[in-house]
Amino acid sequence: MKIQLGSADWNLWPISTDYALIFPIFKRLGISLLELGIYEPSVELTPAKQSRILALAADSGLTITAALFSLTPDRWPQGAFSNSDSVFLRESLYFLDALTQMKIPAANIWTGADLPNSDLFSTQLTLSTLNRAAEGFPGIVSIEYKADTIFPDGATLAQYLQPLSRLKVLIDTGHAFALEEDIVHLIGDLYSKNLLGSLHLGDAVAGDSDADLPCGRVHDFTPILNKLHSINYQGVASFDLYGAAIDESGPGPEAILSESLQHLASRLDQIGND
Repeated sequence: MKIQLGSADWNLWPISTDYALIFPIFKRLGISLLELGIYEPSVELTPAKQSRILALAADSGLTITAALFSLTPDRWPQGAFSNSDSVFLRESLYFLDALTQMKIPAANIWTGADLPNSDLFSTQLTLSTLNRAAEGFPGIVSIEYKADTIFPDGATLAQYLQPLSRLKVLIDTGHAFALEEDIVHLIGDLYSKNLLGSLHLGDAVAGDSDADLPCGRVHDFTPILNKLHSINYQGVASFDLYGAAIDESGPGPEAILSESLQHLASRLDQIGND
């Protein structure tokens, strides 16, 4: 099966956050599978907004395949996973219910609000509760890791999730390159443990987790694509290039998406996908 490539909608946020304006741009660039960036599910995914999103996507020939519930420090100053008094779990339940209604198969969650010194016990309790909630979700629920958070690398997050049945690890290759992780090995290890979830695509130099460079700018993605091909990866691999997209000295959001597509398409041809 051909590895499916998509994009996060936030790659075009420097142009506009209005779906009506950016959805047609993705289609023009040759991208038909999209991941939504969400900060407050109960506000951004009301029934009326769900209908609008799906209608605009259909009008542009797009399919919404995932959404990312992004927990930023400014919105969650006291933490989310690690703060038992937060509304994180309530918002997560709303998030999963909205995605179920919209028939979006991948629910992704990232935290920048829970730092390395956050309360470990509360985080584990939250993960257990979220895991139970995920049992009612028909798709896959994945947690994204990043340096300088309570989930700082793939191996650490996998240890958190190993006892749980429904939560998976989201690999962002840009974050992984910045951490100098062996991505091919990590993919294989998570796959063998049934912990491999969603995938974000970006590039980075060591130590720069916020670079989100276009794919192929620093690293050749052929080994990663070969590994995904060998395990018959079924998810959508979405470009996450926000750091490069907002770089005023860079070529701009559309150019970095085109650069990434060109690199990945050429490598996919080499591994003989059909």
